Amino acid sequence: MVVRIRIMRQRKPTENTVEDELEWLCSSLGFCEAIDRDRTAQNIFKQLIRSSHDGKGLKSDDLADIVGKSRGAVVNHLNKLISSGLVVRRGTRYEMRENTLHNTIAEMRRDMDRIFEDMEKVADEIDRQMRGE
Repeated sequence: MVVRIRIMRQRKPTENTVEDELEWLCSSLGFCEAIDRDRTAQNIFKQLIRSSHDGKGLKSDDLADIVGKSRGAVVNHLNKLISSGLVVRRGTRYEMRENTLHNTIAEMRRDMDRIFEDMEKVADEIDRQMRGE
């Protein structure tokens, strides 16, 4: 499975409200876009975080009802969340990759560390070959 992790430097919110911090996190991870004026992606993400604390996933139809959007719109956002590595699909339910948001972010960081370690090894090999060794 290809995971596309996009990290964008964003100014941290001055307010420490859940909504402001969640918006900052979504923007930093690049899946909350300006075109999403209703913050549908953020609302879906928030519902998945809540459900992960209960140990339950949510069906796309349930999410559509909760956020008041079409199932198609919800599935589009869910696919972006899946491709970012934040969300997984298990059967007919969607849930956070790990049981908490913190653990999900930590696992994503470990993914990136492994990728960068591999890239450094390849870069060393390329440098070695380019030097004629």
